[in-house]
Amino acid sequence: MRMSEPITDKLYDLWSLFYDHTFGALVRNRQFEAAQHLRPRAGDRVLDIGVGTGMMLEHYPRNIQVVGMDLSWGMLSKALEKKRKLGLDHVQLVRADAMLPPFEPASFDHILICHTITVVSDPARLIAWASTLLKPGGRIVLLNHFQSTNPLIGWFERTFNPIFVKIGWRSDLALEEVLTQTDLRVAYRFKLRLLDLWQIVVLSHPTPGSATASVASHAPPQHAMPVWNG
Repeated sequence: MRMSEPITDKLYDLWSLFYDHTFGALVRNRQFEAAQHLRPRAGDRVLDIGVGTGMMLEHYPRNIQVVGMDLSWGMLSKALEKKRKLGLDHVQLVRADAMLPPFEPASFDHILICHTITVVSDPARLIAWASTLLKPGGRIVLLNHFQSTNPLIGWFERTFNPIFVKIGWRSDLALEEVLTQTDLRVAYRFKLRLLDLWQIVVLSHPTPGSATASVASHAPPQHAMPVWNG
């Protein structure tokens, strides 16, 4: 089973009513950790695809420009409340379909995608779009659950996927499937805990002579658990 944007839009309008105190509470720390690996500089422009209720907005530096995008008006309205309450003038919110982002190519320095690629109908297409929006030298940071390479766990994820789809996300998506339509490479990936359901993946365009320096200067934190087998 796959996701469908019209259905997902309505599901997340409903989720928005209690998201921050349910699923959002589980992943808040992971979102914060993922955002740290953007490493933005003053004046950078960052795109947050699937900004949701805007839990991350207050943690972005105020010397950058942040564009938060989401399809669900319910989720986006919660983000707008946070923006106004906290006076986040460096944040712009846009309601748009991640399958057709309304931006020019190479218009963002970095892109954050948290819990979104398993929500859209075509994850590989989303990453391909994101790749075109990225400036040279930038990075895309993913926070998501990916299907395990462990045969038993993978079987459960595939078997129960129809149930998860009905409540708003896929459980059977492999990272390799996400990268089929782009030249993006995995700089590094890690979990915050050994048995964590979610992992953080840092992607970048291959640049001759810069890959080693990029990984060395932006490596996973020492407390993280490297992902060797998915």
